Amino acid sequence: MASIFSEVVEWLDHAEQAREVAAQLTDPGARKAVLQLAESYDRLARAAAARRRELAAQNEERNS
Repeated sequence: MASIFSEVVEWLDHAEQAREVAAQLTDPGARKAVLQLAESYDRLARAAAARRRELAAQNEERNS
């Protein structure tokens, strides 16, 4: 499960980096596109976190 946690952190880091880039852009269309990319990274992080919770629950069930 550690690799899934690392994946969550990685996606969140990508989202943060994208937001930093967006803050520097002057073109509204480009800024919007990069912010949408950041939101996509956030969704990937949430999906990976949900998968981690699902696997942890399955592990707990097996060990009960």
